[in-house]
Amino acid sequence: MSRQNKQKSRRGAAPAALVAAALLATGCGAADTGGPAPHPGLDAFRAEECPELTASEKENGNLITLAHDQPEDGVPLRPGGAPATVLVKLCNTTDRPLTGIALSAQLEWTDAGEGDPRLKVEHRETPDGQWRTADLVVANDYEPLRGADAARDLAPGATRVVEYRFSAAEGAPSGPRPLMIQAVRTDERRSGGLAGLRLSVLPTD
Repeated sequence: MSRQNKQKSRRGAAPAALVAAALLATGCGAADTGGPAPHPGLDAFRAEECPELTASEKENGNLITLAHDQPEDGVPLRPGGAPATVLVKLCNTTDRPLTGIALSAQLEWTDAGEGDPRLKVEHRETPDGQWRTADLVVANDYEPLRGADAARDLAPGATRVVEYRFSAAEGAPSGPRPLMIQAVRTDERRSGGLAGLRLSVLPTD
């Protein structure tokens, strides 16, 4: 994915809150849901150049850029079907260490309607982490610490790659599900950066 597309991915989703999940390094979270197997595109994705912070992101106090490996048209999910995996990269664009950078993924209430979106979110640290189940939170307003965990420190100029796995349960309502993955600065209880990701639940017919 080009730098331009990655920057679009970070800015393209609705700025209002969208929630859902993340976990690992803190040791909190649900139990393993499967063993590790390296993502085939991991090495190439990790080698890609980190996107730069935009002027507006700097004004918002963002310190981290996020990028993912999915096309602009998004990730299709079939109810009851196989999960889809997405690689997400966090980049410390500063010259100082950042401590306690957690992750959350937020789904906007209006995108989920008024019912349960029936989506499952898991993630793992690459390349050898274990899959762990994350809570899926749905809300209208961004609440940075709600659903955020997997806190880790990020050295100056360092990157961190996390693999997400999304699946839709049988009977999940069809339609677009724009998701926002946030890097949460737990010390200041605020977002440090974000990436927009388009999920789409296919009709069952």
